[in-house]
Amino acid sequence: MFSCETLRDALSDLLDGEVDERVRRELEHHLADCSACRVLYDSTRKTLTIVSDSGAYPLPQDVSERLLEGVLGAVRAAREGR
Repeated sequence: MFSCETLRDALSDLLDGEVDERVRRELEHHLADCSACRVLYDSTRKTLTIVSDSGAYPLPQDVSERLLEGVLGAVRAAREGR
């Protein structure tokens, strides 16, 4: 049986339907037995549905640039181990 860490690592692919049949069955078996992972899976799936259904909203250029700078800064900091 797969671990919680394995499920977390494969969650995106599972939700996108991009895991092979054997892996999907193993992950579903883990979800049936692990309430914490089941909550994670369900809440992630619901969040994706809400975000997908809400559509896109244009951002002012300055907000978009600040957001991009913040995300890229966080990625750089994570890579540098800060």
